[in-house]
Amino acid sequence: MKKVSVSNITFGGKDTPLIAGPCVVESYKLAMDVAKKLVKIGEKAKTPIVYKSSFDKANRSSNSSYRGPGIEKGLEALRRVKDETGMPVLTDIHEVHHVNQVAEVADILQIPAFLCRQTDLIKAAAQTGKVVNVKKGQFLSPWEIENVIIKITEEGNENILITERGTQFGYNNLVVDMRSIPIMQEFGFPVIFNATHSNQLPGGNGTSTAGMRNMVPYLAKAAVAVGCDGLFFETHPNPESAKSDASTQWPLDDLEEVILNLKMKPAKVVEVPRTDLGESQEKNSADLYKKRLDEKLKSHSDTSQINEVDFNDIPTSVPKQKNDNGFQATATKLMEERNLTESVSISNSEDLEFMKEKKAEAILCNGFLDTLNPVEVDLNLVTLFNSASRLIFIQLEPKRRPMDWWMQKFQFLRERHDQKELDIFVVFTAEPQKLRMVTLPKDYYQKKEKEERESKKTKIPLVRWNDPKNKPKPRL
Repeated sequence: MKKVSVSNITFGGKDTPLIAGPCVVESYKLAMDVAKKLVKIGEKAKTPIVYKSSFDKANRSSNSSYRGPGIEKGLEALRRVKDETGMPVLTDIHEVHHVNQVAEVADILQIPAFLCRQTDLIKAAAQTGKVVNVKKGQFLSPWEIENVIIKITEEGNENILITERGTQFGYNNLVVDMRSIPIMQEFGFPVIFNATHSNQLPGGNGTSTAGMRNMVPYLAKAAVAVGCDGLFFETHPNPESAKSDASTQWPLDDLEEVILNLKMKPAKVVEVPRTDLGESQEKNSADLYKKRLDEKLKSHSDTSQINEVDFNDIPTSVPKQKNDNGFQATATKLMEERNLTESVSISNSEDLEFMKEKKAEAILCNGFLDTLNPVEVDLNLVTLFNSASRLIFIQLEPKRRPMDWWMQKFQFLRERHDQKELDIFVVFTAEPQKLRMVTLPKDYYQKKEKEERESKKTKIPLVRWNDPKNKPKPRL
């Protein structure tokens, strides 16, 4: 997973940072009072905190609802909070013409849930180079967030946070599907859980949103247990008198207790000696499995080859077709070097379906994996690994998902599948006529197989999201 840093706070690392503050800027005094209290809470709980508050809440239920002080006074209050406390600040943006002005003050630009499909707003935020926190809309499935991620990464910005804040469940109600957290983490960016907005009852009071404040700690604990990369709390000294989201903001005086009671990510995984565990215990130990897998992947990372390949310099007897970036020519050369004759080209799901229950010496997969959600990627990669006997050559676009995300996938599957002689070439398109090639070492699986044969351990099966019988796989 890509680590996203703002100031001295890192999302996606060993910590579980907190994003906290009043829903809306009510006054400079209130903003500063809350900020100073949050600094003390962060120090005591050893939790890094980003201050949040909105200068304008444009998506109010009623025209009579308080929206905020406006952009000038609101940003000035946030600027003073930032300067006087040292905390980074987050605020919402609603209009494209506000983006650059807000980016001069805010460290994180937040896309509200109702605006998460507003392409121009998202692209404008991405172009600032600032961290962009996108709240997943109540109307989106977790895998649809990939489309939002692509909009941002195509602007050259990979400083992305995704926030889960519940899903519309009939009228005036939300429900939280905790599966959405690991599903969205599959896209390679940190996922935040919004503990207060997830307990809203939208429009439940007729002219304002209602909520179930008492449920906030329970959902926060559940999200931390699932493995979220950060928590989002709206907090207020006197929630009942708050000018916005009075039903769900958490009392500031009670925030410290909630944070201290949450079991945040440990700084270090507890190591259990291998000899102290029985065979059955060891097989079912997710922590031990994760530790061993991480060690194996780390040990092989140094032996991987990463080369810049200029296809104009590759001699080949196969002429390049129009608009060909060198993929087919390079594939042909690789096959010639390995004396391979039987190959299958795959460019869509129908081609892959045809390959099931069959074997080919080489499979050339061009592009279509980029457009799939994580579930489909997992299932299709398994088919690829099982259908090729000697060579897999895959072309991908790194702007859709980070390179690290793909490489972790390939390394994990290489660990899990019995492919002794399989060579894997992954080509990331960088620019026309020039690709980035990442090669997994040929003896990668052989070393691992030898270790397993000596230890006589039962393999842990590959977990597929669509199989309810299996437990969720440990986070890598």
